Amino acid sequence: MTTLHYLPPVKPSAIALGTFFTHTASLGILAPVFGDTYHRAQAANSKEEFLKSKEAAGAAAAWGSSLTGSALQTYGVAALINATGTLSYKGAAYLGGLIFMASAAPGVCSFRVIST
Repeated sequence: MTTLHYLPPVKPSAIALGTFFTHTASLGILAPVFGDTYHRAQAANSKEEFLKSKEAAGAAAAWGSSLTGSALQTYGVAALINATGTLSYKGAAYLGGLIFMASAAPGVCSFRVIST
């Protein structure tokens, strides 16, 4: 049996708390999708008809991928904090700032001003 001993250990409670926070924040972005899906569910003739619809499948896929992405992102940040030996809030804030700049840089660099 192969083990993943090269992945840094992270406390499960840290992953659970971080996943909850990140997933809750991303659900705010997905609220229009779920609101539209809710209205379509109310308009459906039966529960079974709605569950077989593309809207229900799309909402379930969005929710599941958001949850999975939140868990992976949380593990990645926690593993980076553990691997770098960051022990203070100040160090974690610096590390978080670096992560934010690294993730925001592609969007900022691709921004083009269109002149008329």
